[in-house]
Amino acid sequence: MKILYKHISITLIIIISFLSFGINILSTHADSSNKEVIFVVDPNTENQFYADFIYSVIGILKELREESQYKFFSLNSPHKFFIFDSNSVDSDAQIENLLKWMKSDENMDSISVLGAITEIVNEMTLTNSAEGSIINFIVYDNLEISSEESKIIETLLEIIVSKKWILNFVYKFDTDKSIVAKYKSWAEWTTGNIYPMVTPDTIELITVNTIKQHAERVLTKDYKGIVEANSIFQQEIFVSPGTSELEIVIFRAKTEGNVEIITPGGINRATGNYGPTDLLETPFVLIWKFTDPSPGKWLFKISDYNSGLLTILHRNKIDYNIQLIDTGPFPTKNSVQLVTNMFKGSDILISKDVYVELIFDNKISYEMNDNGLNGDAYAGDGYYSMIIPDIDEPGEYDVEIKYSWANYGTSISDFTKINFELFPYIITDPVNLENINLNENTSIAIIESYLDDEKYFINSEDIQWSVSTDAIVFDISINPIDSIQDGRASKFEAVLSTTKYGKAHINFRLDSMYKNKKYVVYSNSIVITTIPEPIIEKVVVKEELKEPINVIQDKIEEQSNLVLVLSVIVGIVIILILITGIILMINYSRRVSLRGYIYDDKNNLIIDINSIPRSLLNKILNRNKIRGEELNNELFNGLLLEYTQDSMIIHNHTGKSLRINNQPLIDEKEIFNKAWLGISGKLLLYSDDKL
Repeated sequence: MKILYKHISITLIIIISFLSFGINILSTHADSSNKEVIFVVDPNTENQFYADFIYSVIGILKELREESQYKFFSLNSPHKFFIFDSNSVDSDAQIENLLKWMKSDENMDSISVLGAITEIVNEMTLTNSAEGSIINFIVYDNLEISSEESKIIETLLEIIVSKKWILNFVYKFDTDKSIVAKYKSWAEWTTGNIYPMVTPDTIELITVNTIKQHAERVLTKDYKGIVEANSIFQQEIFVSPGTSELEIVIFRAKTEGNVEIITPGGINRATGNYGPTDLLETPFVLIWKFTDPSPGKWLFKISDYNSGLLTILHRNKIDYNIQLIDTGPFPTKNSVQLVTNMFKGSDILISKDVYVELIFDNKISYEMNDNGLNGDAYAGDGYYSMIIPDIDEPGEYDVEIKYSWANYGTSISDFTKINFELFPYIITDPVNLENINLNENTSIAIIESYLDDEKYFINSEDIQWSVSTDAIVFDISINPIDSIQDGRASKFEAVLSTTKYGKAHINFRLDSMYKNKKYVVYSNSIVITTIPEPIIEKVVVKEELKEPINVIQDKIEEQSNLVLVLSVIVGIVIILILITGIILMINYSRRVSLRGYIYDDKNNLIIDINSIPRSLLNKILNRNKIRGEELNNELFNGLLLEYTQDSMIIHNHTGKSLRINNQPLIDEKEIFNKAWLGISGKLLLYSDDKL
């Protein structure tokens, strides 16, 4: 527990207040080795309200910004300064040193704004202070500044502006308006600000502005309003899973009220009964810190508070970081799988009741899932996935990943950017597609590669081909035409050689690396046919007339031959029956049951393959196969599903454009559990098990 004692001298309070407020309006000294944070103090001020104000500001800002270093200049003796290190282990010793420094001031009654600014500009110029360095004037009494001093100060302000340093003023709420106007003019000239001292709103404003400079310390405002006198006020506070530290902050108008904080487990952390927590208590601010708080609903209660205005805020400090596994660059005109998780070292946060969404280009929201669906590999592993549709235009797009817990009323977001770029592609120009001769090399197409309509040189091995055929056997070679020294080319000739008659549907694709990414881009397909197979007519031999005795002899020989032939046929039939029986027995012993379920993209079951009625003949001859027509769904007509022990092979005999897991299905494809099928614009999910 940290209690700020109210009996420290007002002089010391003012000094530390400058430190605290400087923290509010600046980045820490650690941000840059030469970014200065300067405070100009006036040790002559004595006022109890001001003291209470400073106590509160000191307390909350000291809790929020601890690792900083600052320089203090005195209006009484501007020629000397004191360095305060808020990261010092012994804070009390630091305060004592500040006090001794102030008491050693030999000119307690001499005030010089001009002298202070002059010394500070000289010091910052000598140390080559970086852009963004801050000079903070903290004043309480009206300062007398002559017109001659104002002119010299304005000259110094020109130097401050040229160096891109910033000048701020904090003033008492009843300061003379003409002086406030001068503060405002000087501050705005250097892009600085002025701040009045009003409680508790000013303390809240200082706090909120301070916390904005630390992304991890974002406070959520739970309540701000008037609490009725003689009432019991309570406010729910929700804590997210993965929270390592909970801070509860209240701003109050006066030092009064009895506070209780009740955990989700019902434990009461009343003031004076803090338990495993750290409490900071000041006149206008209270801060509770809980380590490893239980996720869920916490309850804040206050009674006997009769001063009206009350503000309640809280912060969930989560050590887990949100990451997008891959941010590109991705090729345009291609569907992209995006994967995210929350991690802390090697630990992945797994939460069953979280909703994860990806907000693309600040316009479209996509749900990401960890259910093994829509591109997600494994259910329940903490990795959330989705497939983003094709992006036509290259460029950098904003992406927000948001984790939300509806039951806790909390959410966490991370912002990043993903890149889409023009990747290389190929175009196929047909040459000879019909009447192709057997056993000859025939040029069937010219293939060209481009990047943004300009020639792009690739290796011939980067061009792959696949085929759907009706028994034609052939080979295709990809030969460079305009190759350069390293063997790459932008134009290739596809040469076909075949040994059988027929036709074939051929697809060419670019399968390569670009921007350190493996990618595949398909070209337009072609259909080739060979010359027709020649028709061979049967030759009929005319028999010569024979003598009668020769005819009788021939009949006897024919009968003998008939008996022999019949005996051979019977033997062959018996052997075939035995072989068929053996094959059927082997086939039966190696049977693989037809299985699986097919769902639409909303997880509605449309086909239960296990219960498809089949004829006896199909059960015997095609135990491991099922034709698409048997599924009683036109989408599958022309497909053949062949089952193995661990997978299923889909044969495509339709000529349609089909996709398996976002890859085109040309001839056949082996798939496994949880595979996505794209058929005639429909997205379907194949699963071995029932969802």
